[in-house]
Amino acid sequence: MRIYLFIAAIAGGATYLLTPLIRHLAIRIGAVGEVRSRDVHTIPTPRMGGLAMMLGFVIAMLFASRIPFIQGLFHENHQAWVVMIGAVLICLLGMADDLWDLDWMLKMAGQLLISVFVAWGGLQIISLPLGSLVTASPSLSMAITAFLIVASINAVNFVDGLDGLASGIVAIGGIAFAIYSYVLARTSPSYASMATLIDVAMVGICTGFIMHNWHP
Repeated sequence: MRIYLFIAAIAGGATYLLTPLIRHLAIRIGAVGEVRSRDVHTIPTPRMGGLAMMLGFVIAMLFASRIPFIQGLFHENHQAWVVMIGAVLICLLGMADDLWDLDWMLKMAGQLLISVFVAWGGLQIISLPLGSLVTASPSLSMAITAFLIVASINAVNFVDGLDGLASGIVAIGGIAFAIYSYVLARTSPSYASMATLIDVAMVGICTGFIMHNWHP
């Protein structure tokens, strides 16, 4: 557990330190969002906060890849690297939207392509709890995984509008999933779990970012 807390602290610390730099960069290049009807704030705010969070996530994952307790997860398969590449690609898509206000269909197409890449890379839903446990076919697994990733992305986007709302909700969900995956991992010979690692890193970046996104 201490290793996971350490990874969360690295993710949070890196995001906290990088956020002011990214904010300054966003102002310099004009990535500043207009006030929407559902927003509480009354002045335009800099965008691209996701870039700081993505960098914090990647830094934490790279640190984790050098820790003996966890580094085996990075050698067993490519899932960690696929997740990081997917995070970078989604972040770049979000930055493009912040800068040029992309059409919703173009954004959706980009999200779907990136989600299919992540699913194709090995990160898939392999079973469905429909009455009894049903194992999905590889093609169905990939489709379901891509759909859930796109749905999750847009669920977070739609819920945003208050200071710290999106990052706070994701952090709370991440804590719950981290605890659940950690309990499951305790039944294996090694407590190392890719799911727990990704969850704690996500909680860390949300916590680091929310310190700058707190009302007002």
